[in-house]
Amino acid sequence: MNKFVLLLCFIALFLSGCGTMNLRKISVEPKISTENTKKSSLKAGLLLDKQFTNYKYAFETGMQMFLLANVKGEIDVGKNLSQALYGIVSSKFGNVAVAHEVSEIHDVDIYFVPRIKSFKYSPPFTGLGSHTAAVELETEIFAGNGRRLRSFNVKRNGSRNMLNQIKMETNYDMAHYAVNEAIDNLLKEFSRKLDEFY
Repeated sequence: MNKFVLLLCFIALFLSGCGTMNLRKISVEPKISTENTKKSSLKAGLLLDKQFTNYKYAFETGMQMFLLANVKGEIDVGKNLSQALYGIVSSKFGNVAVAHEVSEIHDVDIYFVPRIKSFKYSPPFTGLGSHTAAVELETEIFAGNGRRLRSFNVKRNGSRNMLNQIKMETNYDMAHYAVNEAIDNLLKEFSRKLDEFY
């Protein structure tokens, strides 16, 4: 009897998500500490253009192997990632000027220009696979006069295994966890990089 129940569980995992798995809008909800005991005396700016703040990742896959489902959804990355980056930069510098265009940046010692270089979310390819996400952020640092000082890239991942369905997590929950884990890991590394420089 126990073997039969176990077999049914594995079949359910393998066939989970039959039809179309619509993950709706996966929200990005960064959780990052912005506490900083010592702030730099430099005046900083943060350039967040519309391409960054409006960045959305839409996806729709074909039929997944053994999952028997099309998977589609949208991830609104830019809006909340912008706010999180502002929180981090503000925790390390005094008042931070935020601008959408470089012509709007005035009276700063340095300013940061982040860009989402790549973002990818992948649903499980088989019933026993994982939801995975990967995000790469490129940040250029300029002096207040516009001279480029340096740049750095940060790339981080997140994942959630399908075995979490045993804990009654939905596909949406697991996708949400994988995406936000990647974003949180990225923000921690971004914060660490700023600590290296300033």
